[in-house]
This record gives sequence, C-alpha cells and structure tokens, in this order.
Amino acid sequence: MAAVLAAVRAELAETGFEGLSVDRVARRAEVNKTTVYRRWPTKEALVAAAMDGLRTDLADSPDTGDLRGDLHALAAPLAEFLSRPEGAALARAALHAGSAQDMAALAAERMSEQASGVFAIAERARERGEWREGADPQQVIFTLVGAILHRVLLEHADPTGTWLDSLVDLVHRGASAR
Repeated sequence: MAAVLAAVRAELAETGFEGLSVDRVARRAEVNKTTVYRRWPTKEALVAAAMDGLRTDLADSPDTGDLRGDLHALAAPLAEFLSRPEGAALARAALHAGSAQDMAALAAERMSEQASGVFAIAERARERGEWREGADPQQVIFTLVGAILHRVLLEHADPTGTWLDSLVDLVHRGASAR
C-alpha cells in the first residue's frame, strides 16, 4: 500500500486536492481502482492516510540544552517538510478537506502530539530557569505551527532558513524568562 500512498502524494503535488483522481492514483501505483476504494472509501480518507504516512519529528521533544535550540529543533522538521512540493500539497489538501472527519481527527491527533513535545520542552526550560512564568506551551506550538503554515499556504514562501530563525527568535522571546 506504500505505492498507493506515494502515488497520492505525487498526484496532490501535481494536481492539488480538487484534481486528485483515484483512477490516476491507482494507475500510478499499478493497482486496481477497487483495491484503493476497498481500503480508502473517500478522497479525504486517502489523503489522511497519505499524511499519516509522512510523520515528521515534530512530535519529538528535542533536548539541545537550551530553550531556543529546542524550539528550533522542534519546528525545523515541519518547516523542511512543508518547504517541499509534496509537503505543501498535503497541507493544502488538508486545508481543503479539513471538514472531513478523517482529516479533522488526524489534525487533532497531530496537534496533540506536537503539544506534548512543547510541554516537555517547557518543563525542561522551567527546570533550567528559562521558561517565563505564565507562558502557555500550547500557544507556543500554535504560534510556531500557525506561522509556518501561513508562510506556506498563504504566502507561498519558503518557511526555512533565516525566516524560520527569526520566527523561533520571536517565539523564544515570548516564552523565555530571560
């Protein structure tokens, strides 16, 4: 089934969600169309499965020894993924299909995983005296992820490099006790 999910990602990068065709996905994956429909009855379910197969390390809780480094290490894999055509295409497809139950459940699961990484970072930063009292870890992850998605989906711009460094600096200043 990896071939089907790879075909979905390639088709999304070429045509977007609206142009996604199960016929073309099946041909590209060299499987019968009924094989695809048997496992994924809707385009939304197919896209959700393709997204689920591309987990980034964002849910991890990097420990670089300082808050700014941890925030950068947390956000960089998402920014790198979304800077690639297939990553941006999957984000656009998720936005388009966002009301579908499969997509909404997957998005909620991902945000929960990402938030758990920030909570661990915040706890370590508190222990080191780096976390500002009252700073909300959930707002930190929403700010990082939201800004990266805005950069990709609305500005159609690269979310990596100096732009990401500046974003991390901004979020760090808001969360840091120093």
